[in-house]
Amino acid sequence: MEFVAFSLIVQHNNYQKTIFSRQTSSLFCYISSYLTDIQSYFRLNAVNQKLLEENTVLRNRIEQLKANVSPDLLDSTKVAGMYIFRKAKTINSNFNKTKNYITIDKGFADGIRKEMAVISADGVVGIIQNISNHYAVILPLINVNLRVSAKVKKNGYYGSFQWDGNNYRYSYLNDIPFHVDVQKGDTIVTSGFSSIFPEGELIGFVESVDKETANFLSIKVKLATDFKKISDVYVIENREKEEKRKLEAHTYEEK
Repeated sequence: MEFVAFSLIVQHNNYQKTIFSRQTSSLFCYISSYLTDIQSYFRLNAVNQKLLEENTVLRNRIEQLKANVSPDLLDSTKVAGMYIFRKAKTINSNFNKTKNYITIDKGFADGIRKEMAVISADGVVGIIQNISNHYAVILPLINVNLRVSAKVKKNGYYGSFQWDGNNYRYSYLNDIPFHVDVQKGDTIVTSGFSSIFPEGELIGFVESVDKETANFLSIKVKLATDFKKISDVYVIENREKEEKRKLEAHTYEEK
């Protein structure tokens, strides 16, 4: 009865009819806009996933070109180069502790192994520490137990890169000789000396330079990767890692 009465009022009152029409029109526009946003979100998510797959293929193709092999050997997870890139997604993480960790949705069954490097579209993320059949845990740059060999890109001087456990956006490059020219804004990248990270992966940018001792600089670096926003990553396999390690171990034993 109330609905019928309301309908009669609207039908026989031009003012009420106008108000009702405007309100229903506004409501329709709001719902339409909301549904459009939802559709756009899912379309964007699909586009992002496609871009990730394409980036994985492109990174592997670069490695293939370095190795100078036939394009017929290329697919998204296997390539005849030194490095293989596999995409993964973070499903759990923390950044407010001194020993932080990140979990991804790929594991042993997907070709992931311990001590593989992990990067994002922005820069270095960390190193695979533990794995199960379908998941893996990353030791990120913002864990005080992780040290990475890094260098100043413009001059090649390298040192030890390690987080101090404080601000998750900043870390430190140490052991750079005092006489080396390092300025705010300089780029810091992986040195390539370990068997884990390829050379030249972006770590961050110099924020400030301090005199650590009479001989070395302490370089504060703003991390390229924002660990609060990290989502999609690439896990890097060095196909020649064991060969290098065995050779070096054998050489050390001969001394």
